[in-house]
Amino acid sequence: MNRELLSKAFGEIDDRFIAEAVYLPAGDASASPERKHMKTKRILTLALAAALILSLGIAGFAAWSIHSSRQQELRTDLKIEEGKPESYVEFPVADADANTAGVVLLSAINDGQEERIYLNVSPVAEEKLARFPEEARFFCMIEGTEYGGFAAPKLPAKLSLSGQDEIRKAVKEYSYDSETQTLTLEAYLMTDVLKKAMQELGTERIPLQVNMAVGEETLCFGKILFSPTEEQHRFFDFGHARYYDRELDKEIEILGLKLTPFSAEWIVHYEEDAKGHTPGADPGKYSSWYLLEDKVCIEAKLHFSDGSTFSTGGAVATPYQDGAVHQHCSWGSAIDIEDVQRITLGDLTLWERASESNFIQ
Repeated sequence: MNRELLSKAFGEIDDRFIAEAVYLPAGDASASPERKHMKTKRILTLALAAALILSLGIAGFAAWSIHSSRQQELRTDLKIEEGKPESYVEFPVADADANTAGVVLLSAINDGQEERIYLNVSPVAEEKLARFPEEARFFCMIEGTEYGGFAAPKLPAKLSLSGQDEIRKAVKEYSYDSETQTLTLEAYLMTDVLKKAMQELGTERIPLQVNMAVGEETLCFGKILFSPTEEQHRFFDFGHARYYDRELDKEIEILGLKLTPFSAEWIVHYEEDAKGHTPGADPGKYSSWYLLEDKVCIEAKLHFSDGSTFSTGGAVATPYQDGAVHQHCSWGSAIDIEDVQRITLGDLTLWERASESNFIQ
């Protein structure tokens, strides 16, 4: 068996591990029972690698390897181990070569408002990818409907980029595998849109087509069948907690917070909220209220058992409904929503674990 190929197949196994697993006699009587068990387990692991190489072939194994490694990178970047999100689903890729042309489903997350779907697509020619983001874009369509969503190369959640040259460089470094011409995408589809499509099609599995538009040309990588994942959330009822901002000389009611591992929905109310969120409202007239809304999202802190804190960040949407403003925030890596101990805004404590009576699952 080729040692280099084995190392590539199992990146976490170093040369010493491989040497021990391959060359140590299985009947070595000097080893402890526990050590014998571990050696046997390692040999079986390497045997599995050999079987995969033989069954898939070198090219097939390379493709399987990039799908598997991308899943591991996603787990790390999304902080799946730390956040323990029940809404995260990972899909098997052992039979990825059997998928419809060039589209492999890796994993998905339901963040409450959107379904984030992670995919590998291929082949993506390097010269076409170089035209992203000015002349190339990615999108998904639900076959048999007019619904769809947008997609983009998956980049690390904490990465901060400025300018198109930096974006192209990062995409090539973090999202693209030149050997197999495979690109990892993050697709976004609104959960409401998925529900409408399921009703229209009369199915629970959505036929999702993944495309790339380059100038006037549209490339279709293929289609997958996708079932929306389950949402995981906690709702914190703050009653009619009032926060007074001295700088703005305004008071706002903070009614509740719907929290998922990847998103938040702050529910707030103030005297002019309906007028300020009417289509065509003068932004200048209500600017101080908008600033106060932002303060709730950005300055409120979630406190965890290890002493760390987290801010949900600015809102990406602020619809007015049911007599209140619903501020939607989202982020790239999971937080452990079951470990929230306290929620504060300045000197105001909105919720703490000792008063679980105001916690609704």
